[in-house]
Amino acid sequence: MTIRVRGGFTLIEIMIALFVFSLVSVALMKNISFALQQSSRVETRVKSWWLAENHMTRLRMMPRSAENFPSEGTSRESIRLGDKEWEVEVEIQDTENDNVRRVVVRVYEDFPDEVSSELVGFLGRH
Repeated sequence: MTIRVRGGFTLIEIMIALFVFSLVSVALMKNISFALQQSSRVETRVKSWWLAENHMTRLRMMPRSAENFPSEGTSRESIRLGDKEWEVEVEIQDTENDNVRRVVVRVYEDFPDEVSSELVGFLGRH
């Protein structure tokens, strides 16, 4: 009588392999989810930085003289970029030099109290 040995996996080996596969899958899904969240945050910060720089550049390109030199104060406007509404706040502050103003541009995305980007620059009178 010959004994035939069958090749293959036992039930316990298959169960262990499935358990290891499920652990790896859960870890992989968690990492993918985290990467997608980070990608969204980076996109938001880049867009808000673009808006702040565009606004600062627009202020710098305006002709300035004694009559139209920006005075101290705060203004706020809504801008649509892509599929989102953004709030841009411009705060103009006096400095020790009467010919220079400090400009703070803040960009808000969804929450009016949470700043997405803040850019500080200076404008000269001439």
